[in-house]
Amino acid sequence: MSTTAIPPFSSLPLTKPGPPYNAWGLNGPDDELGRLNLITPEAIKRGKDTITEGIAINLNLPLGFMPVHASRKPLTHEIKCSGHSNDDELSLNTQSSTQWDGFRHYPYQDYPEKGQYRFYGGLTLDEASDKSVIKYGIHNFARKPITSQAHLLDIPLFLSRHSLPPLDPHSNGSESQVSLSTLKAAAEEFNVHILPGDILIVRTGYTEGIVDKTKNEREALKKRDVNASCGVAQGEEVLKWHWEKGIAAVASDCPAYESWPSLTPLSNHQVFLGGWGMPIGELFDLRELAKKCEELGRWTFFLTSMVLNVEGGIASPPNAQAIL
Repeated sequence: MSTTAIPPFSSLPLTKPGPPYNAWGLNGPDDELGRLNLITPEAIKRGKDTITEGIAINLNLPLGFMPVHASRKPLTHEIKCSGHSNDDELSLNTQSSTQWDGFRHYPYQDYPEKGQYRFYGGLTLDEASDKSVIKYGIHNFARKPITSQAHLLDIPLFLSRHSLPPLDPHSNGSESQVSLSTLKAAAEEFNVHILPGDILIVRTGYTEGIVDKTKNEREALKKRDVNASCGVAQGEEVLKWHWEKGIAAVASDCPAYESWPSLTPLSNHQVFLGGWGMPIGELFDLRELAKKCEELGRWTFFLTSMVLNVEGGIASPPNAQAIL
């Protein structure tokens, strides 16, 4: 099958028996790229053609950004002086700041039985946790960089234009979910036309809702009974829209792209990562990009990202930039 072919959503799951909506085997038994196969030379050239201003915008929060999740260690940075030169030594959780989730990060939960888990391609939890097993590692994102035409759906801007209440960044209720109808309406308003191999970026305003808080306020948020955050809604129609649009990767400024914890048993994480092999970007810094897109009146641009080339890695800072 061609690496750019997108079978109908109704044909999922491709591997039967298998977890819901999986696309395992779509690009052959040895494929480790998942939806990144959709980033063809044509998709990259399409992105390049959007560069008209010669403006490059950083999309990464500082590596020392305080982790949103209490279990993730913050960056430690040491300078080693030899007497005539300096070296850096860094230690960090690769998901403590802006990040791409790799395919070994989040599996189908309780599949095929309760207490069992399956990652993309059927990888087990034991295999995905074994450093000697490098299959489906983040190094594949270095082999096939996440670089293509990209689109920003600026939800706070859309909501304000229509006098609708803003999302609550620290809730996962219906008032903090970006519905499919909102995604579609924002895409129409911002003249966004998503093509197979494109990257979709959704701004929720979460970054502004966290960077303006004091250290003590951030710590208090992490100690809540439910560490909830805003994001894209879940459900079959949301999955179908992402699949049929041929989106190669998704990203947002919130901790999980989707609202978290998921309000449905089957989260987008399970299907995007475990089922389709579609990278999920989290905690992207979209503040400057949003301002520039509004100033220029266009929300489509060229995105480049080169991850850490760690064989078998779970996640990585994206080292991402938007070029307009």
